[in-house]
Amino acid sequence: MRIILIGPQGAGKGTQAKRLAEKTGARIISTGDMVREEIKSDSELGRKVKEYNDRGELVPDDIIVEMAKPHLGAPEGWVLDGFPRNEAQARTLDETLEELDVEVDRVVALEAPDEALVKRLSGRRQSQTTGRIYHIEHDPPPQNSEEDPGPFVQRDDDTEEAIRRRLEIYHEQTEPLKDYYAERGLLVEVDATRSIPEVTEEVLDAVGERA
Repeated sequence: MRIILIGPQGAGKGTQAKRLAEKTGARIISTGDMVREEIKSDSELGRKVKEYNDRGELVPDDIIVEMAKPHLGAPEGWVLDGFPRNEAQARTLDETLEELDVEVDRVVALEAPDEALVKRLSGRRQSQTTGRIYHIEHDPPPQNSEEDPGPFVQRDDDTEEAIRRRLEIYHEQTEPLKDYYAERGLLVEVDATRSIPEVTEEVLDAVGERA
């Protein structure tokens, strides 16, 4: 199974990547995790990546693909989370997959209305003691808990203004990838507002139908 997950922040890409990996044995390829691990390793590539991060610049597409390349040929398959984010990145990824003689099985677009995502993300609160994320409605922070005393705060990137800006960027840059992959018969759209298990099963069904 080789799946690319796309969708706006808050649609559950990280959660679904983890569940799909657990159910199928596929490897999760998270570009965010790769960047952090490469920097931590202090390799030559990691130092180069750190320079971009320190300057507040995006890591170039070819470097991201270079980091992912050793994982893209994994025989157990993979779930790609966080890349590509635009058509230029998709074409760079295509070239690398062609070199490796690897094909994508499905591109899954997790769909949810902007207002639902704003509500979901703006309701998050993070414990400054444990780092755990809660939600004021669905998973409220504990009261008078020795296990997690808090305080529980809203992160700067979870304000409504910040969330709406990220959604604008998604619609402008990433959402057009749906057409890019639909033309190749790879796209499946999944309602991400449903329960987590239901979303997972629909993704698995979609891959199974093509396999």
